[in-house]
Amino acid sequence: MEADGCSVESKEKRYYIRAKRDPNTFYFHADEAPPRNARLSDENHPQCGVENLKNSFTKDMLGKTGEFGSYTTRANVFAREGQFFFEAKVISQAPPGRENPRQALAETQNVDRSATNRGGLRVGFCRREHHWSENLGSNAYSYAVILRSGTSKEYGSVRFNTMMYHMQGNGAQDPGDLSPGDVVGVMITLPSLEVHKKVVEGTFHPADYPDLKCGPAVSKPRKQAAGKKGSKSGGKAKEKDGEGPKTKEDATKRPHSRAAIRGALHTLAGSPLPPDLDIIRDRNPFLHKGMTYFECPEYTPNHDLSRPTLNAKNKSVNPETGKRYDLLTDPHPNHDLAHLRTLPGSKIELWVNGKYHGVVWEHLFAFLPPASCIEKGNKTATGTGEVDDGLLGYYPAISHYTGGAIECKFDAPWWFGYEHDGPPRPEARPIGERYQEQIVEDLVSDLVDEIYQEKLYNDPNWMKKRVLSAAANLHHN
Repeated sequence: MEADGCSVESKEKRYYIRAKRDPNTFYFHADEAPPRNARLSDENHPQCGVENLKNSFTKDMLGKTGEFGSYTTRANVFAREGQFFFEAKVISQAPPGRENPRQALAETQNVDRSATNRGGLRVGFCRREHHWSENLGSNAYSYAVILRSGTSKEYGSVRFNTMMYHMQGNGAQDPGDLSPGDVVGVMITLPSLEVHKKVVEGTFHPADYPDLKCGPAVSKPRKQAAGKKGSKSGGKAKEKDGEGPKTKEDATKRPHSRAAIRGALHTLAGSPLPPDLDIIRDRNPFLHKGMTYFECPEYTPNHDLSRPTLNAKNKSVNPETGKRYDLLTDPHPNHDLAHLRTLPGSKIELWVNGKYHGVVWEHLFAFLPPASCIEKGNKTATGTGEVDDGLLGYYPAISHYTGGAIECKFDAPWWFGYEHDGPPRPEARPIGERYQEQIVEDLVSDLVDEIYQEKLYNDPNWMKKRVLSAAANLHHN
């Protein structure tokens, strides 16, 4: 395996993505190093910043391994709604058998780094808040299937966690101990963004969506006092901004209201109207070693969803029990705390070598703001941390430990696929199809930002003038 390229390492409160400048407009746009397709991302791990870690990719960026600890790598594609599938093949993993809890796997396994019988692996999905230094499944920002010692705790988590997130679905089968050559397929199902938005806004009613399973706790109605307070403050904000109508009649009378604008939109035959979501990005381009990057504020992990033993004193307390919230039983779509609200109908299913193993996870946590939030001290240009930058979602991800190696497939043809066993999935798609969709979404957001800036400065060439002026001043100095 060989490492690909070099990228600026993401920090605790900042993350960086490659960028390039349009030679005509001088606007900056997101860019990516080859290969330009759905693959593992090299922008969210320390392999370039710390060479001794020896985190390495294959040339096609679909395989990865590493030494000296546990690391998580996510893909460059993500799911926000719908049903998506990908596969991962075990290349190297320690042989079956329970590990000695008193001795590290790195000390007991074969020291030959070319061997394929060492290391540990996990496969699943994670959110933006999941840090590369943590194993998948060690916090509530990620969901993982443990490929080695599935019926026991693998080294790398047993020392630090008091609770492992094992199979929580209905009738799920543990994959057991897998060997090199075995393939796991993982499928995620998420509700529409329309439903997701209602969940995070606190306006979701289970009776309106009887086909969507809610849980794990029984969904309770929101407190009346909280609802009145929210609606009162929300009304003031809308009146002050001059955007929100006071009544439904006003929404149709006012030509510039959101409802009126959306009502006048016409889509192509058979195409649904896009969800009413604001994408707000705070991206600052800068040069680093001859390359251009965007610096962006990163979403802040909430104490309640972090590892059970991390910041335990700061975790929220359930007023009904006087104890900390149990993440496996207490959350539901109408929870008082937005970050503990779950998505109706969401689930993760598992296949092993083409055999269906059931729903291994369900009731996934919501990720749209305010369920995801940027720390107050790291606010965006809008002055609030409750923004969606368009990159929130669930990312395919893998974790490897001390020599574990894995290869992924995000597009068909599959090694085994999901069509031959389990319930039919007519709406399922390869997660790799999101790559082209994400490009379109990013271009649309670029256009919106450019139009806004040109109207703000009343000059369609303001960016070009600013860049040329800065270059002239730099040359003069």
